[in-house]
Amino acid sequence: MRKNSFRLFIISMLTFVGISAFTSCNRSENLPLPTPSTYNFYIIADFGSVKTAGAKPEVATQMNKYAPLVDPRFIISCGDNFHNAAPMTVHDTTWQWNFVPFFNHGPIANLKWYVALGNHDYVGNPDAQIDYHQIDTNWVMPARYFTFVKKINDSTSLRVVIMDSSPFLKSYAHKFPAVSGFDKQNTALQLHWADSVLANSHETWKIVIAHHPIYNSGFFPGNTEELVKRLDPILKKYHVDFYFSGHIHTFQHNQVGGIDYVTTGSAWKSRTATPWFYTKYWKKATGFTICSVTHNHFSIYFINQKGKILYSYERKK
Repeated sequence: MRKNSFRLFIISMLTFVGISAFTSCNRSENLPLPTPSTYNFYIIADFGSVKTAGAKPEVATQMNKYAPLVDPRFIISCGDNFHNAAPMTVHDTTWQWNFVPFFNHGPIANLKWYVALGNHDYVGNPDAQIDYHQIDTNWVMPARYFTFVKKINDSTSLRVVIMDSSPFLKSYAHKFPAVSGFDKQNTALQLHWADSVLANSHETWKIVIAHHPIYNSGFFPGNTEELVKRLDPILKKYHVDFYFSGHIHTFQHNQVGGIDYVTTGSAWKSRTATPWFYTKYWKKATGFTICSVTHNHFSIYFINQKGKILYSYERKK
């Protein structure tokens, strides 16, 4: 009897979650596209490819098409900039077939890229990505984790904290070659640094960037428990507004404890997504995200590889 009751409870909960999430999936704020006069930027993730370019040519095309409409100031990458052929040096040929042909032309060619590391970037030598600024000054990765501030206007500023999430995951402990330096990363030191940065942050908006999501829609692969336990309390402690990530190759918008957790779609290939009770939106699609910032509003727009606005959302202060 208890087993049947428990089974009915689980089925009811799943049905509720499915219906609620389906409603959320098809609900968008329908925000007007930001104008060039506002402060806008792009976020992209998982554009590293293996044998084929996947959706990357189409995504890059749409980034260029939207550029005259929204005048993006810069681009943020949430990692997996390369896949199984991550560069070993700044002169590695993988730069020429994985990055340069797609993103070094059109309006976006002149934009700065602020770049996080993903787990696949550890297949090669992450220091090569740090040093690549010597070859292309638009590629900005001064360290494996770093921070910067952008002035929006005289009364508004944006703090961006870029984390290196891969070393937190125990499943990667013996996976990457010694040359990557993965085993030498001190996560306690990185958390202490993030805590210090955010403790001294007085900017209007605070966002954190990392490759792995903290909260993920659905059962599989599930939440990143190491980040839930160790990084998320810091975000909540300092009232971070957004946490942006990649890794799972879907568009997601989840809300937990007053923070918006956003996963931007892959620029290579998409994967199946399923909803959960904190999911406002999810979609199996490739593309990128437009962010627009004012003193009182921070808006996001999910753009697919065909240029369609899939979803928009506005956080207000």
